[in-house]
Amino acid sequence: MVCCKACYSLKIPGTWLEFSDLESSVSHFVTESIEWNSEIGKNTSNLILKQLDPQKFRVNIGCEGDYQGLLLDANLKTEVQIKFQVCQTCSRLAGGYYEAILQVRTKRKEILNKAVEEIYNLIDSGPSEFFTTESGPVRGGYDFQLSSTDKARTISRDLMVKYGGHVTETNTLVGRKDGRDLLRHTFGVRLPSIGVSDYLFLDDKVWKVLRIDRRRTKLIMLSSPFHQKMVEVDTLRNAPLLDSPLEVQVISHRNSEYLLLDPFTLQTVEAISPKDWKGNNVLALRYGIETYFVWD
Repeated sequence: MVCCKACYSLKIPGTWLEFSDLESSVSHFVTESIEWNSEIGKNTSNLILKQLDPQKFRVNIGCEGDYQGLLLDANLKTEVQIKFQVCQTCSRLAGGYYEAILQVRTKRKEILNKAVEEIYNLIDSGPSEFFTTESGPVRGGYDFQLSSTDKARTISRDLMVKYGGHVTETNTLVGRKDGRDLLRHTFGVRLPSIGVSDYLFLDDKVWKVLRIDRRRTKLIMLSSPFHQKMVEVDTLRNAPLLDSPLEVQVISHRNSEYLLLDPFTLQTVEAISPKDWKGNNVLALRYGIETYFVWD
């Protein structure tokens, strides 16, 4: 059997099969090499492996099968000689191969960290031929060198849909092969500084971000008349972001009239709840010297 020395992938006609360790690769090779009579049903095999040296295994195989209601069994013994090669993926990884550069940029560290973590998760959960040769923080963002242009394009578009912002795609000529130009693509993903559930101060009112859809976002005003609107993400570039809200202690209330303890000033404040409000929590946000209450 032919196996990759770096990742234990097993070479089969036309491709390589991934395995986590050498024994798993050998077990698959042996199991797939057993020839069964076409009339045998419910066939099973149990393997016992013993490694004799770095390139040889002794294998004992217990086989069972059903032949027209008769249970048959057999014990097989064999030795497997391993020939080590380097698969295409490991060869490319060792050689620093990459097809695309993914550049993630945003002014907000929290959003950048979430996006970077998501990209790493996609790389780790993807096929072995999709990898990053080099990645790391740069000024204003994070860069990835990726082995697949199509995957890089998909990730950049998914980030834009989830976080908003926009994507630019450029390419440079890096050589020619078989009469065709070889291009290296760069995907620039610029993410906004706001995210879903953020609180903004806009037009002398406090707003909450309900949804982000590419370059547009849906906001809801957190005071009467509590209306909603869609705006361009870019128009919120200079809108102040408010810190996470604090819980408010309700001192007393009668109908819609409430006496609340301001968590920022520790003073009692009279407030009127929204009409027909039946929530349980009151939150407080601070901007400047003013406290704004959110009826959750």
